[in-house]
Amino acid sequence: MNLKKMLSFILAAALTVSATGALPPVTAHAAVRNTTFTTTAQMKQKLGTTDAGTWNPSYLTEVENTYWTFAPQNNLGSNVMTIDIAKNCYRQLEMLLDNGYTMDYNTLSAYCAEYLGKKNGEPDAFYSTMSSCLGNPYLLNRPAATVTATTYNGRDYSKVFDANFYLAAHPELASSIGNNPAELLRYFVENGISQGHAGNASFNVAAYAAQVDATVAANQLASSSYRALGAGHPAPVGKYSYSWANYYGKYLGHYSGAALTAAAPATAKASAGIDPSQITDIDSQGPDGGEDSSTPIPKTVTGAAAVAGGLSVYTNGPVSAAQANTRPIAVMMPTDTAAQPSYGISHADILYEIMEEGGISRQMAIIPNWTGLSRIGNLRSCRLYYIYAAKEWDPILIHFGGVAYMKGVINGPDVNNLSGTYEYGVGGKAPGAGQFFRSSDRSAPHNAYISASGIQKACVQLGYLTTPRAGYYNAKHFDFASGVNDLSGYANAMPATTIDLSPVYPYSKSSFTYNAAQGVYYKNIHGKAQTDAANGRQISFANVIIQNTKWSQLDKKGYLGFTMIDSTEDGYYFTKGKCIHITWRKTGEYTPTRYYDDNGNEIKMNTGKTYIGIAQKGRTPVFR
Repeated sequence: MNLKKMLSFILAAALTVSATGALPPVTAHAAVRNTTFTTTAQMKQKLGTTDAGTWNPSYLTEVENTYWTFAPQNNLGSNVMTIDIAKNCYRQLEMLLDNGYTMDYNTLSAYCAEYLGKKNGEPDAFYSTMSSCLGNPYLLNRPAATVTATTYNGRDYSKVFDANFYLAAHPELASSIGNNPAELLRYFVENGISQGHAGNASFNVAAYAAQVDATVAANQLASSSYRALGAGHPAPVGKYSYSWANYYGKYLGHYSGAALTAAAPATAKASAGIDPSQITDIDSQGPDGGEDSSTPIPKTVTGAAAVAGGLSVYTNGPVSAAQANTRPIAVMMPTDTAAQPSYGISHADILYEIMEEGGISRQMAIIPNWTGLSRIGNLRSCRLYYIYAAKEWDPILIHFGGVAYMKGVINGPDVNNLSGTYEYGVGGKAPGAGQFFRSSDRSAPHNAYISASGIQKACVQLGYLTTPRAGYYNAKHFDFASGVNDLSGYANAMPATTIDLSPVYPYSKSSFTYNAAQGVYYKNIHGKAQTDAANGRQISFANVIIQNTKWSQLDKKGYLGFTMIDSTEDGYYFTKGKCIHITWRKTGEYTPTRYYDDNGNEIKMNTGKTYIGIAQKGRTPVFR
């Protein structure tokens, strides 16, 4: 969830205050949300299902949709928002504003300390932002707001509040507050606003809300997510919010970038590594909850390519039409020792490995047959060059954040991605973040996962196609042999029954051992068999490609860049216990990478899975 939407939600998640001015009781380790949110029963009546993961955003306000997206299943329909939602899902807290929002400070503080303790390294943006949040005076011990006759915590309410008018309209306050403009304003902000009280004679919040809601309804009816439902569905709710405080805040401009920047502590902005100029107006959202149409960033590409069954584009093996018409997922997985083994990696038809900063490599698994997997991961962050490797497969990219160099690519209109936190590390959105989960059998950051059902729900919510997209899908990537290619046609083919990639990936020490009986290479990592945690199987490949690639170090932190689109580099192709020298060519972002022998002919790949090691030019594998 990006800063803009997160702040919108926090502002919207004000406590409902009773007519007596008393706050509703707060459950231990929880924050109470607005009790007027749409309930599970109401959504079942509207859409015929109690599964909040499939509820279309067009039927919900942004506030509701955010809550239901991040709520645990056992919280659906309840009035309690647990601390787990805050600590696991609102991963980039900038501040908790007024309007009565409360949270268990000690629990959140303990989690923040625990998170840092398990990082074993430099604090990241998540920890820094959480720490700044914990130092926010609105959260720390909940001190009383600073109020003047016209301002509440620095926000000007003079456009909507007149003390004399309010006291005359509420004579019951004469004995408890009297003619005290500052305390009358405090009561109005903390109590009256949530009840829709009029603060002066010139502003009618109900009339203003009707105008805002009419615009919201029109935008929702015109949205692609609503149109995709087809005929026969009820009209969207068409409400900007169920909290009067949000209409007041919108009218007063409290949700603008300037207002948020001014209200946030300077330490929070600096430590989070967030450029205040990037905090845009929350109210500049288009009908699909994205940016205003003047700067559209559509995340849905309409139209699908019909793919016939027959032979898999990934492995050349038999595949049904249903499977052929399912978009693959591209999953970022770690090579860290503590993270092994990964769940679902044996289902990867294509597996990439590329170096990153810190002298460690990372993997990206292209998994076409993913719909039956209950646990996929663990999941790690992405890098820019992985996006270019992924694009040629037109996948749904699944990752847990990334780096600033990805900005402008990961959030481009052509990319469909799910991210457990800010998609490029210091900013962007967190599409589908509510569908990620953490396990208790490993320590963070090695315990983040997603399931097939979570992917499917997120795709419904985000409007992502789960079928190949017309204009992006490629029916051919490899030139497969009609039979078996044992490289006997090459006089210069070299024996290669073992492949040692430790010169290329010194941390993971990836290596392969050829099994002649099965005709595949079995992969090892850290000197041991690399297996799938879900089934215990060692992963294996019919084809192993080492792709020498130009690279550079981008900054002092050691972030790397790779030239993924090129036509001048070489590499090696391993299959059936032998190896030949090759060259490779990739001419565009969605164009498949082609591999050629030294005679200029495209190499004939063997049926089966393929490992592609992107090697820094100058690092050479050892094989015998």
